[in-house]
Amino acid sequence: MLHKKIKLNDTAFVEMYIPDSMISYGVNRKWPAVVICPGGGYMISAIKEGEAVAMQFLAKGYACFVLRYSTFIKDRESYYNESSEINENGYYPSQILELMETLHIVHENAEEWAIDKESIFTIGFSAGAHIITMEALRWNDDSLLKQLGFKPKSAELKPKGCILCYPMLNAKIDTLSNLDLSEFQKDSVNECLHKSKTPNSEQIEALNVENYLHSDIPEFFIWHTTEDIVTNAEDTTSLVKKLQEIGQPCEYHLFKKGRHGLACGNKQYASKDTDVNNTIGMWLPLVFNWMGEF
Repeated sequence: MLHKKIKLNDTAFVEMYIPDSMISYGVNRKWPAVVICPGGGYMISAIKEGEAVAMQFLAKGYACFVLRYSTFIKDRESYYNESSEINENGYYPSQILELMETLHIVHENAEEWAIDKESIFTIGFSAGAHIITMEALRWNDDSLLKQLGFKPKSAELKPKGCILCYPMLNAKIDTLSNLDLSEFQKDSVNECLHKSKTPNSEQIEALNVENYLHSDIPEFFIWHTTEDIVTNAEDTTSLVKKLQEIGQPCEYHLFKKGRHGLACGNKQYASKDTDVNNTIGMWLPLVFNWMGEF
């Protein structure tokens, strides 16, 4: 297996896990791939939504690329005691551009890494799902493409499919009334996303993924839980309805139980008993089935 980190800039990198191409003596194959974007509210990068997820997909024969994109807060711990240092690379939409760069790198090295360029998926958790959704819907958006340091070839920035896990789909931070967020934390998220502590309605709507739907987009696999108080399953259901309205197929699973941020829900990466949820863990066989149908 090939395992290494690729630096994108001073505050972002990609960690790759690629199986050997030789699967038997004299027999080689190319691997489908998945680019994984952890959550963390654009402020930090969730640990259990990176390697823990990659291990699941690696075991099913996927080359995995965990994107540790530029987060707004440099030091994870400082976000909770309000002594944080702001990362100048961490303003939106740098995260989308870094995802685009990652997809470009995978395509550019596909032959060397034995990657099937026609089978590259993206997966995002919470805020990471916002990033991959925006990229999937705006993969050919000139306003983003002109900010890149390379010229994309054909449709290389359009994933084959996108997997959204308890997604953040808009920037309505004030709706998170059930969370005990400090004013500092709310201000930080707004600064990151809008460069303003008091964004207006137009700025907020600019980050609503529903405003970017069109016909030439990847297919989606989406799951959420009704108990999630961090991101809103009603927003997810609304997106699914909009996808249906434009004739875009998707697969959607709304689980009854399960808090936000459970990732794979398995015991191997559980820091406490409540992190284990076997029902939530069913999204993995469901998504592998969906990926195999393409």
